[in-house]
Amino acid sequence: MQVDEADDAVAWSAFCEALDFGALVPEAYEAYRPAVIEGLIFFLKNLDGDRTADLLADQLLLPEEAGVAERIVAIARHCPALHKMGQVLARDRRLPPEFRALLQRLESLPSSLGTDEARALAEAELGPLQELGIRIDEPPLAEASVAVVIPFSGAAVSGGDGRGVLKLLKPGVEKKLEEELDILQRLGALLDEHCEAYHLPRIAYEETFLDVRDLLAREIQLDHEQTNMRQARAAWAGLTSVVIPEVYPISTPRVTAMQRIDGGKVTETATLPRRARRRMGDLIVRAMIAQPLWSTGEVSLFHADPHAGNLFRTNDGKLAILDWSLVGSLSKQDRIALTQLVLGGFTLDASRARAAIDALSQSRSDTAALDALIAQRMGRLREGEWPGISWVTDLLDDAATSARCHFGANLLMFRKALQTLEGVVADVSPDCRPGRVLTVSLLRMLAAEWGNRAFAFPSSRHFATHLSNLDLTQLWASSPLIGQRQLFGLGSRIPGLRRPAPAQ
Repeated sequence: MQVDEADDAVAWSAFCEALDFGALVPEAYEAYRPAVIEGLIFFLKNLDGDRTADLLADQLLLPEEAGVAERIVAIARHCPALHKMGQVLARDRRLPPEFRALLQRLESLPSSLGTDEARALAEAELGPLQELGIRIDEPPLAEASVAVVIPFSGAAVSGGDGRGVLKLLKPGVEKKLEEELDILQRLGALLDEHCEAYHLPRIAYEETFLDVRDLLAREIQLDHEQTNMRQARAAWAGLTSVVIPEVYPISTPRVTAMQRIDGGKVTETATLPRRARRRMGDLIVRAMIAQPLWSTGEVSLFHADPHAGNLFRTNDGKLAILDWSLVGSLSKQDRIALTQLVLGGFTLDASRARAAIDALSQSRSDTAALDALIAQRMGRLREGEWPGISWVTDLLDDAATSARCHFGANLLMFRKALQTLEGVVADVSPDCRPGRVLTVSLLRMLAAEWGNRAFAFPSSRHFATHLSNLDLTQLWASSPLIGQRQLFGLGSRIPGLRRPAPAQ
């Protein structure tokens, strides 16, 4: 069925006007609601006519009382780019709880394929399965934004219990994703052109979307994912409580054959004791943040899509990290700068924090705005705020929006991964304190490298912690100030300990 482009635009306009998209935008971002609404309408209007007809027909099948959140999720299920965005936002606690619950359905969907259809899809890519020594006797386990996961068994599995899974691209997904990423790039150009009208900060949207587009395009390059998975198994080998699937030799550029992991989403914790939930939360922080941040390599790999559907709690209580199609990397200089930013927060050193942001930024910033922003954030630290993950990510966000700092795609993906992980960890265990876990991990790393520091130059940062002996000396000298600041912050939060107001 072909739909005239003008009719297509009218259909989407009528559909969007009938719904209150703005209700889904958190109050803290109320000023950006017009841009979000117009951006979504632009995306939908520019889809291929056949896809538009299918999406609108799907909307007609929903109950008449279906709300805007349910309708948006139904659209996202058929659009790989929106599906991925929904997975990323599914644990963002700034969104309404009901909307988050709907988005969480996108983390891992049941597949519409039966066993025979799954077998036919696999044979279309691999040829006769019998010749490969495998068989498919079950329907797909799950369906993600771009792929379907099909269980198999047979001699092709080396060792283990003779079971594995095939990850195959969904039919037609390459064309859909290419179309959607092109639309997002054009949307970026539109936002650049109308920044003032939408009251948006100037942050080079088209360039940023282009960077993210390149990363999302890797979602359909399964041979790249196989390489990433092999590298990750080597990098995470020291964490015995972490499982990364083994890639099997029958894999091809379009099919990943790998180890089958039995378990469930890490957020499915209703039957777990409180202590077990906290241990899992701690493990997620150590594996997903501390491991890539504090490593000795010149380049450090990180998982850039850590939504709950990609993090499994295995039946024996380990953390399985799945789906390595979307990864990023941090250079040694990036990790040094991030560590210096945290150190600047601990020591209330505005110049150190400013130098760290300059090192992370790829373009000149608004100097006056950045200085004012850092001064404001240092003031909050003096009042007792802890310079942890939230402090760093909020500072980088504001540096991009108010001080016009442009950060590279890998840093943007790491920042987004941190935000996703904050929500996941909070849902796994409210008792888990990521800042505490990272501090303990850092202290353990410092203890392990202490012997080598006696032979290092004072300014050398050739350590996994990226801290020089000089950095540690400055941190030690500031320790009384840090303790005093936290005590003041505690006093300001407990009524009985507040300092009396000055006499009038």
